[in-house]
Amino acid sequence: MSDSGKEVMTQPSSGNSNLGVGNFGPTPFHVSVAVREGYDDNVYTTRINPISSFFTEASALFDYRFGSPRTTFDLQALAGATYYYNRPFGQPYDIDLSVTLGFEHHFTPRLTLSISSYATYQSEPDLSLGFGTNRFSGNYFYTADKFSLAYQWTPRFSTVTSYTLGVIHYDDSTIGAYEDRFEHTFGNEFRYLALPTTALVGEYRFELDDFETGTRDSDTHFILAGIDHTFSPRFNLSFRGGVEFRDYETFGDRTSPYAEGTVHYALGKRTSVDWISRYGLEDADVPGTPSRTTFRTGLTFSYGITQRITATGSAFYQHDDNEALNSPGSIVPAFSEDSLDIGIGLRYEINRVFALLAGYSYTQVFSDIPIRDYSRNRYYLGLDVTL
Repeated sequence: MSDSGKEVMTQPSSGNSNLGVGNFGPTPFHVSVAVREGYDDNVYTTRINPISSFFTEASALFDYRFGSPRTTFDLQALAGATYYYNRPFGQPYDIDLSVTLGFEHHFTPRLTLSISSYATYQSEPDLSLGFGTNRFSGNYFYTADKFSLAYQWTPRFSTVTSYTLGVIHYDDSTIGAYEDRFEHTFGNEFRYLALPTTALVGEYRFELDDFETGTRDSDTHFILAGIDHTFSPRFNLSFRGGVEFRDYETFGDRTSPYAEGTVHYALGKRTSVDWISRYGLEDADVPGTPSRTTFRTGLTFSYGITQRITATGSAFYQHDDNEALNSPGSIVPAFSEDSLDIGIGLRYEINRVFALLAGYSYTQVFSDIPIRDYSRNRYYLGLDVTL
């Protein structure tokens, strides 16, 4: 579940702007503490007899940024917990711990290392991740870490070699039996600068999915082409499209079109829009389902209404076509499912230290399997202190 009060983008930027200006501000450290009181009308994300509860949420956010002519570094750490006053089964609280890191270092004018990392240990489902289930399933750990090495061979031609690690692990072994896994993705981009603002890209990726239990391991080849275009220093887009070939250890081969795209637009310090989309094969999160074809898209924004009032929001939509399983002694029908998660928040700055918070989020899952349907509403009011 996304929340308009927390960061929803899972792949942090490497922060390659403003090189050579030293530290990004008078102090590279920022600490923010927030307390919220709210109401949740479906704490267990169930269809039948949903349980509602008031809750208290407390969190602390630590932010550190550093910049030099050759190196940029961004670190953001969040520690939070939510206590529910009416949660009769399981733990009465949710955990929310996360670390986001972006690092870039220029070894030479031609050779650059970039690292982007996101790790979290939390309880709530989060559609922005593209990993895990779309309903409450207890505490889980998730990380996505990308290491890239770029080399500028000529003024127009460059390559980017990368490795991405994805990991998910649920504390509940019954969920982990079909969700826990490691994903290793190796990639190489070939980039040609056709125009000063436009790069044409050809890319190959190889992905290994290694499940901790079961026989759902697979390997996938991606052959992609795309474009990176900069309309202005504040407006850019990236697109990749092609085909993926997936070979499952047990379920045979699958071939599917694949596409992904991102758009970023920043009007100013407090106004920005980010849009991400992806279509392709994914590992199913329903026991017995071999695989699924998924389209997911997400929009996040921040808008400075006045000098003191800022609105933030997010909207994530996911459509899954789950494949049928027909094997001796096991029959699972094909089914489709749609997930929608919307959040909006308002922040009113009383002064440089104190700010008032208010927000609302709505989650809805529509499924061909009626028992998997649910809807959820969350409301909160709070206070934020920034040091």
